[in-house]
Amino acid sequence: MPGDSSDRYAVVNVAGDDVLNVRARPGVVHPIVGTLPPHSNEIQLAGAGERVDGALWVPIRHKETTGWVNSSYLARYVGSVSDAIAAPAAECVIALKHRDSMTLSRLVHPGKGVRFSPYAYVRTEPGPPGAQDLVFSASQLGALFAGPTVYHWGWFDGSGLPIELTFEAYLKRFIYDVDFARPHVVGYGEIIGHGNTINNVATVYSNAVFVEYHFEGFDPQFKGFDWKSLRLVFEEEGGIWYLVGVIHDEWTI
Repeated sequence: MPGDSSDRYAVVNVAGDDVLNVRARPGVVHPIVGTLPPHSNEIQLAGAGERVDGALWVPIRHKETTGWVNSSYLARYVGSVSDAIAAPAAECVIALKHRDSMTLSRLVHPGKGVRFSPYAYVRTEPGPPGAQDLVFSASQLGALFAGPTVYHWGWFDGSGLPIELTFEAYLKRFIYDVDFARPHVVGYGEIIGHGNTINNVATVYSNAVFVEYHFEGFDPQFKGFDWKSLRLVFEEEGGIWYLVGVIHDEWTI
């Protein structure tokens, strides 16, 4: 974090069955005065932070709730989505973090399944085997996580070599290669990471809404060119928003 009072914040890295405790003073020894669900947003800072036992605590306000939270559970955000999308997105990124195939299967679209795209350009055009990004049904995900099968996911940027990996190896490189549950910024329906690869998410998923988890960079010497993003795409079916796309993005050559 840090930021200022004009920034807006969202809760991150909190499991779907948990809450973020808001305390009367900075530090876990102080009384809990409120809680924030894991998909909460529209949180504002109410003053300067204080360090307690190595953690930065900040005063916040959210609707009628005021108090102090550990800043490592907040990220700046842009855009806007309803709780009906923010909630499954928060649950989904935690499921990916913990390799929770059962939760992920429940979140995947029952008819369309989920498409995995290693880069910003989502490949859907007809062509020879390997020309399209791979799509898996909800029922296939459980076996994918532990399976030894090597799949062709596309081609590596730069070298042009085929991306031939098991699902677990693909997840480590092209889904959860950094801790996206604790991003710098969350984009609700807004693209944050901009590279030189065509981003066609709005065209391919014209009836969908996405949530982007974004890191602005890691090593100062790269001046932000080492940014990374994970976009989770949701479509509505029967009043429920389901996961239909997992798009990894980074600066490409």
